[in-house]
Amino acid sequence: MSYLPKIMLLLIMLGFRNPVHAQLLTIKDAVDQAIQNNAQINQMRSQLNQKKAEWRTQTGISSPEISYMKEGIDNKAADPFQEQRLTVSQSVDFPLTTSYRLKALKEEEKAMEFSIREEERKVKVAVKSRYVEVIYALHLQKLRDQQLKLATELYNAVYTQFETGTGNGMDLTRAELQVAESNNDIDDARRQLHQARYSLFKLMGLPPENQKYSIEFMDTLKSNAVEISQITALAVLTDQPAYKSSEREMEAANYFLKEAKSNILPDIRFNLYKQDYGTGYNFKGFEVGLSFPIWYPLEQKGRIKMNLARQQEIGWKQKGIRSDMKQQIEHAWHSYEVSSSTIKRYDETIRSKAEKLQTLTMSAYRLGEVDLLNLILAQQIYLNSQQRYLSALREFYIQLVELERFLDLELVY
Repeated sequence: MSYLPKIMLLLIMLGFRNPVHAQLLTIKDAVDQAIQNNAQINQMRSQLNQKKAEWRTQTGISSPEISYMKEGIDNKAADPFQEQRLTVSQSVDFPLTTSYRLKALKEEEKAMEFSIREEERKVKVAVKSRYVEVIYALHLQKLRDQQLKLATELYNAVYTQFETGTGNGMDLTRAELQVAESNNDIDDARRQLHQARYSLFKLMGLPPENQKYSIEFMDTLKSNAVEISQITALAVLTDQPAYKSSEREMEAANYFLKEAKSNILPDIRFNLYKQDYGTGYNFKGFEVGLSFPIWYPLEQKGRIKMNLARQQEIGWKQKGIRSDMKQQIEHAWHSYEVSSSTIKRYDETIRSKAEKLQTLTMSAYRLGEVDLLNLILAQQIYLNSQQRYLSALREFYIQLVELERFLDLELVY
Protein backbone atom coordinates (compact mmCIF):
# COMPACT_ATOMS: atom_id res chain seq x y z
CA MET A 1 0.00 0.00 0.00
CA SER A 2 1.37 3.41 -0.92
CA TYR A 3 1.88 5.97 1.82
CA LEU A 4 1.82 8.92 -0.60
CA PRO A 5 -1.94 9.66 -0.29
CA LYS A 6 -1.68 9.56 3.50
CA ILE A 7 1.30 11.94 3.49
CA MET A 8 -0.50 14.36 1.17
CA LEU A 9 -3.62 14.21 3.36
CA LEU A 10 -1.49 14.96 6.44
CA LEU A 11 0.17 17.93 4.74
CA ILE A 12 -3.23 19.30 3.71
CA MET A 13 -4.53 18.97 7.26
CA LEU A 14 -1.45 20.72 8.65
CA GLY A 15 -1.94 23.45 6.09
CA PHE A 16 -5.48 24.04 7.30
CA ARG A 17 -4.35 24.03 10.90
CA ASN A 18 -1.53 26.51 10.28
CA PRO A 19 -2.78 28.98 7.67
CA VAL A 20 -0.75 32.03 6.77
CA HIS A 21 -2.23 34.72 8.95
CA ALA A 22 -2.68 38.09 7.31
CA GLN A 23 -1.22 40.98 9.25
CA LEU A 24 -3.24 44.19 9.26
CA LEU A 25 -1.04 47.28 9.21
CA THR A 26 -3.05 50.26 10.43
CA ILE A 27 -2.10 53.82 9.64
CA LYS A 28 -1.26 54.42 13.32
CA ASP A 29 1.05 51.38 13.41
CA ALA A 30 2.83 52.62 10.30
CA VAL A 31 3.38 56.07 11.82
CA ASP A 32 4.60 54.66 15.15
CA GLN A 33 7.10 52.33 13.50
CA ALA A 34 8.37 55.05 11.18
CA ILE A 35 9.03 57.49 14.03
CA GLN A 36 10.67 54.77 16.09
CA ASN A 37 12.97 53.62 13.25
CA ASN A 38 13.66 56.93 11.52
CA ALA A 39 17.41 57.49 11.30
CA GLN A 40 17.21 61.29 11.26
CA ILE A 41 14.99 61.44 14.35
CA ASN A 42 17.17 58.98 16.27
CA GLN A 43 20.25 60.93 15.28
CA MET A 44 18.64 64.13 16.54
CA ARG A 45 17.68 62.41 19.81
CA SER A 46 21.31 61.35 20.30
CA GLN A 47 22.41 64.92 19.64
CA LEU A 48 19.86 66.09 22.21
CA ASN A 49 21.33 63.69 24.78
CA GLN A 50 24.75 65.15 24.04
CA LYS A 51 23.39 68.66 24.50
CA LYS A 52 21.77 67.72 27.82
CA ALA A 53 25.15 66.57 29.14
CA GLU A 54 27.16 69.47 27.69
CA TRP A 55 26.53 71.80 30.63
CA ARG A 56 28.79 69.60 32.77
CA THR A 57 31.72 70.58 30.57
CA GLN A 58 30.84 74.29 30.55
CA THR A 59 30.60 75.14 34.25
CA GLY A 60 33.62 77.44 34.11
CA ILE A 61 35.37 75.42 36.83
CA SER A 62 38.79 74.28 35.69
CA SER A 63 40.60 71.26 37.07
CA PRO A 64 42.30 71.91 40.42
CA GLU A 65 46.08 72.16 40.46
CA ILE A 66 48.27 70.71 43.22
CA SER A 67 51.79 72.07 43.49
CA TYR A 68 54.75 71.72 45.79
CA MET A 69 57.21 74.58 46.47
CA LYS A 70 60.48 74.65 48.38
CA GLU A 71 62.61 77.79 48.75
CA GLY A 72 65.68 78.99 50.60
CA ILE A 73 67.52 75.72 50.01
CA ASP A 74 71.02 75.64 51.53
CA ASN A 75 72.52 72.21 52.09
CA LYS A 76 75.42 73.68 54.09
CA ALA A 77 73.24 75.44 56.65
CA ALA A 78 71.72 73.82 59.69
CA ASP A 79 68.26 74.30 58.19
CA PRO A 80 68.32 72.88 54.62
CA PHE A 81 65.46 75.18 53.50
CA GLN A 82 63.62 78.29 54.57
CA GLU A 83 60.11 77.20 53.60
CA GLN A 84 58.28 74.44 51.82
CA ARG A 85 54.70 74.71 50.74
CA LEU A 86 51.93 72.39 49.49
CA THR A 87 49.32 74.31 47.46
CA VAL A 88 45.92 73.55 45.97
CA SER A 89 44.81 76.05 43.26
CA GLN A 90 41.37 76.44 41.72
CA SER A 91 40.31 78.80 38.92
CA VAL A 92 36.69 79.64 38.08
CA ASP A 93 35.02 81.91 35.58
CA PHE A 94 33.16 84.93 36.88
CA PRO A 95 29.77 83.55 38.11
CA LEU A 96 27.70 85.83 35.86
CA THR A 97 29.58 84.59 32.80
CA THR A 98 28.93 80.97 33.73
CA SER A 99 25.25 81.71 34.37
CA TYR A 100 24.79 83.18 30.88
CA ARG A 101 26.62 80.25 29.28
CA LEU A 102 24.49 77.62 31.05
CA LYS A 103 21.27 79.45 30.19
CA ALA A 104 22.33 79.55 26.53
CA LEU A 105 22.96 75.80 26.54
CA LYS A 106 19.53 75.21 28.08
CA GLU A 107 17.90 77.26 25.31
CA GLU A 108 19.78 75.26 22.67
CA GLU A 109 18.45 72.10 24.29
CA LYS A 110 14.87 73.38 24.03
CA ALA A 111 15.49 74.36 20.41
CA MET A 112 16.58 70.81 19.61
CA GLU A 113 13.47 69.39 21.32
CA PHE A 114 11.26 71.53 19.08
CA SER A 115 13.31 70.49 16.04
CA ILE A 116 12.71 66.83 16.89
CA ARG A 117 8.99 67.52 17.24
CA GLU A 118 8.97 69.19 13.83
CA GLU A 119 10.81 66.24 12.28
CA GLU A 120 8.33 63.81 13.84
CA ARG A 121 5.47 65.77 12.29
CA LYS A 122 7.16 65.64 8.89
CA VAL A 123 7.66 61.88 9.14
CA LYS A 124 4.03 61.46 10.22
CA VAL A 125 2.84 63.44 7.20
CA ALA A 126 5.08 61.44 4.85
CA VAL A 127 3.95 58.06 6.21
CA LYS A 128 0.25 58.92 6.18
CA SER A 129 0.55 60.27 2.63
CA ARG A 130 2.21 57.02 1.51
CA TYR A 131 -0.50 55.04 3.25
CA VAL A 132 -3.12 57.05 1.36
CA GLU A 133 -1.25 56.21 -1.87
CA VAL A 134 -1.41 52.50 -1.01
CA ILE A 135 -5.18 52.64 -0.42
CA TYR A 136 -5.59 54.65 -3.63
CA ALA A 137 -3.64 52.01 -5.57
CA LEU A 138 -5.78 49.23 -4.07
CA HIS A 139 -9.00 50.95 -5.12
CA LEU A 140 -7.48 51.81 -8.49
CA GLN A 141 -6.90 48.10 -9.05
CA LYS A 142 -10.58 47.43 -8.36
CA LEU A 143 -11.51 50.17 -10.82
CA ARG A 144 -9.22 48.66 -13.47
CA ASP A 145 -10.80 45.26 -12.89
CA GLN A 146 -14.19 46.87 -13.43
CA GLN A 147 -12.83 48.55 -16.55
CA LEU A 148 -11.72 45.15 -17.89
CA LYS A 149 -15.13 43.71 -17.09
CA LEU A 150 -16.85 46.50 -19.06
CA ALA A 151 -14.40 46.11 -21.93
CA THR A 152 -15.10 42.38 -21.99
CA GLU A 153 -18.86 42.98 -22.01
CA LEU A 154 -18.37 45.45 -24.85
CA TYR A 155 -16.30 42.89 -26.78
CA ASN A 156 -18.93 40.20 -26.26
CA ALA A 157 -21.68 42.53 -27.48
CA VAL A 158 -19.67 43.50 -30.57
CA TYR A 159 -18.74 39.89 -31.26
CA THR A 160 -22.39 38.86 -31.05
CA GLN A 161 -23.33 41.48 -33.62
CA PHE A 162 -20.38 40.42 -35.76
CA GLU A 163 -21.53 36.79 -35.66
CA THR A 164 -25.06 37.75 -36.61
CA GLY A 165 -23.82 39.89 -39.47
CA THR A 166 -25.01 43.23 -38.07
CA GLY A 167 -21.53 44.25 -36.96
CA ASN A 168 -18.26 44.81 -38.79
CA GLY A 169 -14.63 43.87 -38.38
CA MET A 170 -13.55 47.42 -37.53
CA ASP A 171 -15.82 47.54 -34.49
CA LEU A 172 -14.55 44.13 -33.39
CA THR A 173 -10.94 45.34 -33.65
CA ARG A 174 -11.82 48.41 -31.59
CA ALA A 175 -13.38 46.18 -28.93
CA GLU A 176 -10.28 43.96 -28.87
CA LEU A 177 -8.10 47.05 -28.40
CA GLN A 178 -10.29 48.14 -25.47
CA VAL A 179 -9.70 44.79 -23.77
CA ALA A 180 -5.94 44.99 -24.40
CA GLU A 181 -5.74 48.55 -23.07
CA SER A 182 -7.71 47.51 -19.98
CA ASN A 183 -5.18 44.76 -19.28
CA ASN A 184 -2.38 47.30 -19.66
CA ASP A 185 -4.12 49.59 -17.17
CA ILE A 186 -4.41 46.68 -14.71
CA ASP A 187 -0.67 46.07 -14.97
CA ASP A 188 0.00 49.77 -14.40
CA ALA A 189 -2.25 49.76 -11.32
CA ARG A 190 -0.31 46.80 -9.93
CA ARG A 191 2.93 48.67 -10.53
CA GLN A 192 1.58 51.68 -8.61
CA LEU A 193 0.55 49.44 -5.73
CA HIS A 194 3.96 47.79 -5.46
CA GLN A 195 5.68 51.16 -5.66
CA ALA A 196 3.43 52.64 -2.95
CA ARG A 197 3.86 49.58 -0.69
CA TYR A 198 7.65 49.56 -0.81
CA SER A 199 7.84 53.33 -0.47
CA LEU A 200 5.76 53.03 2.71
CA PHE A 201 7.87 50.14 4.02
CA LYS A 202 11.04 52.15 3.42
CA LEU A 203 9.69 55.11 5.41
CA MET A 204 8.74 52.73 8.21
CA GLY A 205 12.27 51.33 8.31
CA LEU A 206 10.82 47.84 7.80
CA PRO A 207 13.54 45.20 7.14
CA PRO A 208 13.27 43.46 3.73
CA GLU A 209 12.50 40.09 5.33
CA ASN A 210 9.44 41.63 7.01
CA GLN A 211 8.06 43.22 3.83
CA LYS A 212 5.64 40.36 3.21
CA TYR A 213 2.67 40.12 0.87
CA SER A 214 0.61 38.92 3.83
CA ILE A 215 0.58 42.49 5.14
CA GLU A 216 -2.85 43.96 4.59
CA PHE A 217 -3.99 47.57 4.71
CA MET A 218 -7.12 49.36 5.84
CA ASP A 219 -9.83 49.59 3.16
CA THR A 220 -10.98 53.05 4.17
CA LEU A 221 -9.82 55.96 6.28
CA LYS A 222 -11.75 58.10 8.71
CA SER A 223 -11.40 61.86 8.82
CA ASN A 224 -12.52 64.90 10.75
CA ALA A 225 -13.78 67.97 8.92
CA VAL A 226 -11.78 71.18 9.18
CA GLU A 227 -13.52 74.53 9.36
CA ILE A 228 -11.92 77.71 8.05
CA SER A 229 -12.26 79.20 11.53
CA GLN A 230 -9.96 76.45 12.82
CA ILE A 231 -7.38 77.34 10.21
CA THR A 232 -7.54 80.99 11.24
CA ALA A 233 -7.49 80.35 14.98
CA LEU A 234 -5.17 77.37 15.31
CA ALA A 235 -2.69 77.57 12.45
CA VAL A 236 -0.77 80.37 14.14
CA LEU A 237 2.61 80.44 12.52
CA THR A 238 4.44 81.25 15.74
CA ASP A 239 3.04 78.07 17.34
CA GLN A 240 4.79 75.77 14.86
CA PRO A 241 7.69 73.70 16.30
CA ALA A 242 10.07 74.96 13.61
CA TYR A 243 9.36 78.57 14.56
CA LYS A 244 9.56 77.84 18.29
CA SER A 245 12.90 76.16 17.71
CA SER A 246 14.19 79.33 16.03
CA GLU A 247 12.90 81.37 19.00
CA ARG A 248 14.91 79.19 21.37
CA GLU A 249 17.93 79.59 19.10
CA MET A 250 17.49 83.36 19.27
CA GLU A 251 17.36 83.22 23.08
CA ALA A 252 20.50 81.09 23.12
CA ALA A 253 22.26 83.62 20.88
CA ASN A 254 21.20 86.42 23.25
CA TYR A 255 22.70 84.59 26.23
CA PHE A 256 25.89 83.79 24.34
CA LEU A 257 26.13 87.49 23.47
CA LYS A 258 25.73 88.40 27.14
CA GLU A 259 28.35 85.80 28.02
CA ALA A 260 30.81 87.35 25.58
CA LYS A 261 30.17 90.83 26.95
CA SER A 262 30.48 89.62 30.56
CA ASN A 263 33.95 88.30 29.86
CA ILE A 264 35.19 91.79 30.60
CA LEU A 265 34.74 90.74 34.23
CA PRO A 266 37.77 89.00 35.76
CA ASP A 267 38.05 85.27 36.35
CA ILE A 268 38.80 84.25 39.93
CA ARG A 269 41.63 82.08 41.22
CA PHE A 270 41.80 80.58 44.72
CA ASN A 271 44.97 79.19 46.33
CA LEU A 272 44.97 77.26 49.60
CA TYR A 273 48.26 76.07 50.99
CA LYS A 274 50.02 74.60 54.02
CA GLN A 275 53.46 75.96 55.02
CA ASP A 276 56.44 74.37 56.67
CA TYR A 277 59.20 76.66 58.04
CA GLY A 278 61.31 73.79 59.24
CA THR A 279 59.14 72.67 62.13
CA GLY A 280 56.43 70.85 60.13
CA TYR A 281 53.30 71.92 58.24
CA ASN A 282 51.97 73.96 61.09
CA PHE A 283 50.89 77.03 59.14
CA LYS A 284 48.14 77.65 56.59
CA GLY A 285 47.56 80.37 54.05
CA PHE A 286 45.25 81.37 51.24
CA GLU A 287 45.44 83.60 48.22
CA VAL A 288 42.79 85.09 45.93
CA GLY A 289 43.67 86.37 42.46
CA LEU A 290 41.78 88.04 39.64
CA SER A 291 42.49 87.45 35.95
CA PHE A 292 41.81 90.64 33.99
CA PRO A 293 41.07 90.20 30.27
CA ILE A 294 43.57 92.67 28.87
CA TRP A 295 43.18 91.00 25.44
CA TYR A 296 39.42 91.63 25.49
CA PRO A 297 39.43 93.80 22.33
CA LEU A 298 40.98 90.96 20.34
CA GLU A 299 39.26 87.82 21.62
CA GLN A 300 35.88 88.82 23.10
CA LYS A 301 35.10 91.53 20.55
CA GLY A 302 35.31 88.80 17.91
CA ARG A 303 32.87 86.61 19.87
CA ILE A 304 30.48 89.55 20.28
CA LYS A 305 30.46 90.20 16.54
CA MET A 306 29.92 86.50 15.85
CA ASN A 307 26.86 86.37 18.13
CA LEU A 308 25.43 89.57 16.66
CA ALA A 309 25.72 88.01 13.20
CA ARG A 310 24.13 84.84 14.57
CA GLN A 311 21.14 86.85 15.78
CA GLN A 312 20.71 88.37 12.32
CA GLU A 313 20.93 84.91 10.75
CA ILE A 314 18.18 83.54 13.04
CA GLY A 315 16.02 86.61 12.37
CA TRP A 316 16.12 85.92 8.63
CA LYS A 317 15.50 82.25 9.31
CA GLN A 318 12.32 83.12 11.23
CA LYS A 319 11.06 85.26 8.36
CA GLY A 320 11.66 82.37 5.96
CA ILE A 321 9.83 79.93 8.22
CA ARG A 322 6.81 82.22 8.51
CA SER A 323 6.65 82.78 4.75
CA ASP A 324 7.06 79.10 3.82
CA MET A 325 4.52 77.84 6.34
CA LYS A 326 1.95 80.45 5.37
CA GLN A 327 2.25 79.31 1.76
CA GLN A 328 2.05 75.61 2.70
CA ILE A 329 -1.01 76.12 4.91
CA GLU A 330 -2.84 78.09 2.23
CA HIS A 331 -2.00 75.55 -0.46
CA ALA A 332 -3.12 72.62 1.74
CA TRP A 333 -6.36 74.37 2.69
CA HIS A 334 -7.36 75.37 -0.85
CA SER A 335 -6.49 71.93 -2.26
CA TYR A 336 -8.52 70.33 0.54
CA GLU A 337 -11.46 72.62 -0.24
CA VAL A 338 -11.37 71.89 -3.98
CA SER A 339 -11.15 68.11 -3.52
CA SER A 340 -14.03 68.27 -0.99
CA SER A 341 -16.20 70.01 -3.59
CA THR A 342 -15.29 67.43 -6.23
CA ILE A 343 -16.22 64.55 -3.92
CA LYS A 344 -19.50 66.16 -2.93
CA ARG A 345 -20.42 66.83 -6.56
CA TYR A 346 -19.65 63.24 -7.51
CA ASP A 347 -21.74 61.81 -4.67
CA GLU A 348 -24.70 64.10 -5.36
CA THR A 349 -24.83 64.05 -9.17
CA ILE A 350 -22.12 62.44 -11.24
CA ARG A 351 -22.09 58.90 -9.79
CA SER A 352 -25.75 58.06 -10.50
CA LYS A 353 -25.90 59.79 -13.88
CA ALA A 354 -22.67 58.21 -15.16
CA GLU A 355 -23.83 54.74 -14.13
CA LYS A 356 -27.24 55.32 -15.73
CA LEU A 357 -25.66 56.61 -18.96
CA GLN A 358 -23.39 53.58 -19.23
CA THR A 359 -26.21 51.10 -18.59
CA LEU A 360 -28.63 52.74 -21.03
CA THR A 361 -26.01 53.03 -23.75
CA MET A 362 -25.11 49.34 -23.48
CA SER A 363 -28.77 48.39 -23.80
CA ALA A 364 -29.22 50.75 -26.74
CA TYR A 365 -26.15 49.29 -28.49
CA ARG A 366 -27.48 45.75 -28.12
CA LEU A 367 -30.72 46.94 -29.75
CA GLY A 368 -28.78 48.66 -32.52
CA GLU A 369 -29.93 52.16 -31.52
CA VAL A 370 -26.41 53.60 -31.02
CA ASP A 371 -23.07 52.81 -32.58
CA LEU A 372 -19.91 51.50 -30.92
CA LEU A 373 -18.27 54.91 -30.56
CA ASN A 374 -21.15 56.19 -28.44
CA LEU A 375 -20.93 53.07 -26.27
CA ILE A 376 -17.18 53.51 -25.79
CA LEU A 377 -17.73 57.20 -25.01
CA ALA A 378 -20.34 56.35 -22.36
CA GLN A 379 -17.99 53.84 -20.76
CA GLN A 380 -15.15 56.35 -20.79
CA ILE A 381 -17.33 58.96 -19.10
CA TYR A 382 -18.27 56.43 -16.45
CA LEU A 383 -14.69 55.28 -15.84
CA ASN A 384 -13.22 58.78 -15.98
CA SER A 385 -15.71 60.03 -13.41
CA GLN A 386 -14.72 57.21 -11.06
CA GLN A 387 -11.04 57.88 -11.72
CA ARG A 388 -11.53 61.57 -10.97
CA TYR A 389 -13.42 60.65 -7.81
CA LEU A 390 -10.56 58.41 -6.63
CA SER A 391 -8.01 61.13 -7.40
CA ALA A 392 -10.10 63.66 -5.47
CA LEU A 393 -10.29 61.30 -2.49
CA ARG A 394 -6.52 60.83 -2.58
CA GLU A 395 -5.94 64.58 -2.75
CA PHE A 396 -8.52 65.14 -0.01
CA TYR A 397 -6.75 62.85 2.46
CA ILE A 398 -3.23 63.96 1.53
CA GLN A 399 -4.07 67.64 2.05
CA LEU A 400 -5.88 66.78 5.27
CA VAL A 401 -2.70 65.07 6.45
CA GLU A 402 -0.74 68.20 5.53
CA LEU A 403 -3.11 70.28 7.67
CA GLU A 404 -2.52 67.86 10.56
CA ARG A 405 1.09 68.99 10.65
CA PHE A 406 0.14 72.62 11.24
CA LEU A 407 -2.95 72.19 13.40
CA ASP A 408 -1.49 69.42 15.59
CA LEU A 409 -4.79 67.52 15.33
CA GLU A 410 -5.56 63.92 14.43
CA LEU A 411 -7.57 64.49 11.25
CA VAL A 412 -6.92 61.22 9.40
CA TYR A 413 -7.00 57.88 11.20
